[in-house]
Amino acid sequence: MHRCLHVFVLITLLVSSTMLTAAAYDATPGATPTGSDSLLAELGYPEIRVTTDGTTHDLPTELEAGRYHVVFANQSNLDIDLGFLQLPEGVTFDEAMAARESAEVVFNGGLYTNAGETKGVVLDLIPGAWYANLFMFDPATNEDTDTQIAITVTGEMPEIEDPTGHVEIGLVDMDFVVPDSFEAGPQIWHITNQGQELHHLALDRVPEGMTEDQLISYYYGPSATPGVAATPGELALSYEDIQPVFFGIPLSPGTFNLIELDLEPGTYVLSSGIMLGMVEVVTVE
Repeated sequence: MHRCLHVFVLITLLVSSTMLTAAAYDATPGATPTGSDSLLAELGYPEIRVTTDGTTHDLPTELEAGRYHVVFANQSNLDIDLGFLQLPEGVTFDEAMAARESAEVVFNGGLYTNAGETKGVVLDLIPGAWYANLFMFDPATNEDTDTQIAITVTGEMPEIEDPTGHVEIGLVDMDFVVPDSFEAGPQIWHITNQGQELHHLALDRVPEGMTEDQLISYYYGPSATPGVAATPGELALSYEDIQPVFFGIPLSPGTFNLIELDLEPGTYVLSSGIMLGMVEVVTVE
């Protein structure tokens, strides 16, 4: 099942105990499995390697504060998302969601994996009470499962220089901040939420010539772009036209993720399912 970009369930995430970012993203040709020989590994950050078979996992329950390269090996036959979030001091996961105190919850991104995939992400874990959430969707039964793992992050956050020399992607409210040009090939994207709202990033490859209005209408429905409708002879999208590349886990304002991609030349669209109409068309050369 396609991880549709109009993920309204992400908004539900703010008021429920479900870390549902989208359930089953198809094969992602632009995403690079991340192991010890990856570009992310070459950055030299301490590695947290997490393995799950869908039932058991080896997530640590205590860590020192710092910046980590999280490598997630999904050895199950289902797609699994791994998200990180920090709660207010003294508040449990269930209490925070039941009381709708999500505005105080820090959503720190993470990664999704298809069945059998290994992927990686770089993120900061500051001192405090954290939860890692494993979300698993079974298309055969249309059922989903969430597993929350409490993680205590201790010590003080070390001084860490901000990453440089990578593709800088800024998420702002209803817009993206992107480079003037994109190059094909293996690369690291530094994705930062520079806005005031919760955001996530999705990246898809689309046919050349697609406009932002057409893509907004496709992802969010004609009502999202008043006055824009497909007409005879106009280039229109179908499900088969969309080639998923990357789907990110939600980020709170001020947080970031480093992810690794290997992009082919073509036309791509950046979008955020949380902010309807937040779309940016870019060309990779």
